Amino acid sequence: MSITSASPAPPAGNPSLPKPDIETTIHSSDPISKVVVDTARKHTFYTNERGMRFNLVALHRMNMHYLRKRLIDEAATIFKNGVMDDENSKTLTLLMRDYCTAVRDRECMRDLAYRDWNNNPFHLKAEREMERGLLEHLGAQGIEPEQEILGDDAGFAPKLPGGPWDYPSAQRSRKERYALTVLGSLIIIVPMVIMSYVPGQTASIATVVSCTMFFAVATAYFSPTKPPLELMIATAAYAAVLVVFVGASVPGAS
Repeated sequence: MSITSASPAPPAGNPSLPKPDIETTIHSSDPISKVVVDTARKHTFYTNERGMRFNLVALHRMNMHYLRKRLIDEAATIFKNGVMDDENSKTLTLLMRDYCTAVRDRECMRDLAYRDWNNNPFHLKAEREMERGLLEHLGAQGIEPEQEILGDDAGFAPKLPGGPWDYPSAQRSRKERYALTVLGSLIIIVPMVIMSYVPGQTASIATVVSCTMFFAVATAYFSPTKPPLELMIATAAYAAVLVVFVGASVPGAS
């Protein structure tokens, strides 16, 4: 008597559901367009009246654009196939992690550029001997610098520091910091001066109310990312400072 082992039956499935046509995206050989590369090159390696420049931030911009394209390609594959599997999830997770890291690096580049533009480590200049050697190494490989671009006409990435087109924004940010510092001093000094030279408890209370309202609106306007609770605490602290001054300066107020 021979025992014949039957092969296991295939799992039952719903015949009405079409079998997905799984396609793979070859990321390693999927380049970004030559137009993007040529535009990035104009912002990366250029020359002006002071000599050659190499902008590492522009190079970073091109890489961010490539990461965005890979994310879009992966999403297109998932949407076209109508399914998402573990491989898609792993790919998206890795790409998104790289992209988030690139965004954080961009913020670091922005902070360093605003802090000290002349010594920006992401902006290589031919005036510095060691950096000039690196730029001449590019020339030795047949890569010549482009002419300086005075406007940000790339259009494929957010404006970033590190190139000539962003120098005015760095200057503007520095002026804004100074202006906000002066404003922060005035919102404390001005009401105290008013309450010192305009006698009367009614005038002091009116000054406190109007200045507190101005502080609350200005804080909400200049801090759009702060949660409402933090804005409320800051406004309450400012009002408390003025109330203490009223109690100390107005006779009988306390």
